[in-house]
Amino acid sequence: MAITNGYCTLQEIRGWTGVADTSHTADDTRLEESVEAASRYIDDLCGRRFYVNSVDETRYYTASDPERLTSLDGLDDVVSITTLKTDEDEDRTYEVSWAATDYDLAPYNAILDGKPYTRIDVAPDGRYEFPTHAKGVQIVGKFGWSAAPDVVKRACLILAAFLFKQKDVPLGVQASSGTGQIYIDPRISRMIEQMLRGVRKSPLEA
Repeated sequence: MAITNGYCTLQEIRGWTGVADTSHTADDTRLEESVEAASRYIDDLCGRRFYVNSVDETRYYTASDPERLTSLDGLDDVVSITTLKTDEDEDRTYEVSWAATDYDLAPYNAILDGKPYTRIDVAPDGRYEFPTHAKGVQIVGKFGWSAAPDVVKRACLILAAFLFKQKDVPLGVQASSGTGQIYIDPRISRMIEQMLRGVRKSPLEA
């Protein structure tokens, strides 16, 4: 298998675990499974994902304020917007197309700092407001983070190495990466949580 949306590469986890770069297919498969499991665990723990899909996604939101749409409204992390449309009459037909000059993505310098946008403000000279009825906003674009921050990569390496090495634990199973659920030593879990506290979505945003 190949790693999909993992927060470290096969070569990086090989180096971290000391597995030689050889043709040991079984080790490579377990390493890749461990990276995938660790990456998805991090997503669940943080309440966000640190990658973007290669194609645009269409998502829908309900604004609570006509002047802005925020993570408190459920807005996902935004990397870029292709189209923003609103439904003005609650028929789920998004007849109003906003121009890029109608809104501002905020924080304004987020992308320069390697972070996503978490708020969309109506521009001072914008022509529209956000409707506040259910599912009134449609956004097509890229969501997530354009690249995983260093702390996420390090947490992924630590956790993936832990998962991989469970194959050597007599009678097995402090952790499992193949059942859809991961059981992690509480000491590892606490360390990962501490490492990622700065990039976790707050409870108010979830």
